[in-house]
Amino acid sequence: MRLTRSILLTALFSFSTLVSITPERLSNGTSFGNVQVFDLIEGMKVNMIWVEPGQFVMGSPESEVGRTPEREQQRTVKIEKGYWLAETELTQEQWQAVMGSNPSNNVGENLPVDQVSYYDIQEFLKKVNAGGGKFRLPTEAEWEYACRAGTTGPYAGDKDEMTWHSGNSERKSHPIKQKKPNPWGFYDMHGNLLEWCSDKFTETRFVQRGGQFSGRQRHSRSADRQSSEPDKRMFFVGFRLVKDK
Repeated sequence: MRLTRSILLTALFSFSTLVSITPERLSNGTSFGNVQVFDLIEGMKVNMIWVEPGQFVMGSPESEVGRTPEREQQRTVKIEKGYWLAETELTQEQWQAVMGSNPSNNVGENLPVDQVSYYDIQEFLKKVNAGGGKFRLPTEAEWEYACRAGTTGPYAGDKDEMTWHSGNSERKSHPIKQKKPNPWGFYDMHGNLLEWCSDKFTETRFVQRGGQFSGRQRHSRSADRQSSEPDKRMFFVGFRLVKDK
């Protein structure tokens, strides 16, 4: 896909903020704000943020309130290759431009697309990659690494400023970029819609991450893990894109 423009953000991040990131990850602090705009198809673009390789602790400690012990065991994970990750969940406007229809329950151009199955997303990816593009779903490790953005707690910031959940959403999804982003600039990784990942949860289910507007706030923690069968379409599930370099 053709690169159309580049914006370099000037925000700098201190060592105290990036407590879980290895020195390898700290070698170029400005990379955290490297935003590029890519074409999905002609006339429809997506903002993506570059995530460099690094190492982090995935999962939650036993002391974390609200954790599910059997699903969130801690382990050190190394991200071997950098990747572009979409700044926001894919919107209905973007989906319709590619697929020609909008399956969403809560309709609005600037709302994240919902009611898309894992299989539906594979069809979307075939279309946007038809010209040689490299878009895909994130792995679960890539998703949590970006969600944490160098933090080690349950949330990558103030949970009430960052999350849409059953206590504040009026039981509906909300337009992108209404809540505060995490320290690396990603929006709605805590709440709004659950997001499909490429990993299998079991032999018949795929991972979903990020919490959602009709769920409890504790399910929007960085380490929380959900799952579903790949043919299921749900009004509280969407996705965000990864692009390989």
